[in-house]
Amino acid sequence: MSKLQSSGAISIADIRNQFGGSYQMSQYYRGGTNAAYVHSYGSGHNTNVPTSGAIGLGSFYNTHRGWHLVCGQQNLGSFARNYGYSNGQVVGSFGSISPNNYRGATIAAMYRVRTNFKGNISYSQVIYMQGYLPRNWFNRYTDGSFTLYTSNASWFRNTGTGLTSWIWGAGYVNSTSPYSNGATISPQTYQ
Repeated sequence: MSKLQSSGAISIADIRNQFGGSYQMSQYYRGGTNAAYVHSYGSGHNTNVPTSGAIGLGSFYNTHRGWHLVCGQQNLGSFARNYGYSNGQVVGSFGSISPNNYRGATIAAMYRVRTNFKGNISYSQVIYMQGYLPRNWFNRYTDGSFTLYTSNASWFRNTGTGLTSWIWGAGYVNSTSPYSNGATISPQTYQ
């Protein structure tokens, strides 16, 4: 789902379709990283939505649903380290993410990999979702200073696990930052 529009008519149904929940406006206050529906995951995101007081439909222009990630870490010896979230389907469980789905697909993992091979360090970004999803299930992933497009990712549907993966390798990601405990990430889609 794309961001909500920047102008024109906007309805409670539009807000509900973007964020989930019911038709009660009181559910849609921006509550920081632990918000039930509307997250404030980094500077400049959803900041027009109030945290309390009067709330109107116009507060939701350009808003979108993203994820709050509490970064975990998994060390695979000196060779590789994973930073982010996994529910254990792909690699061992670490970190947490809320919400844990996107457009009806459960997120199995969303993490950054640091690999050290013979002293050469490289990085990659990995996203796994449950189901056999098309490459354009989302178009763009944004995390801090990184904006990654699915057209540049290695994309694979695994019939054994029932997961679809998007992986960006060397040249697209050059560090494990900005991941840290309490970090937030915001995949965005423009369909």
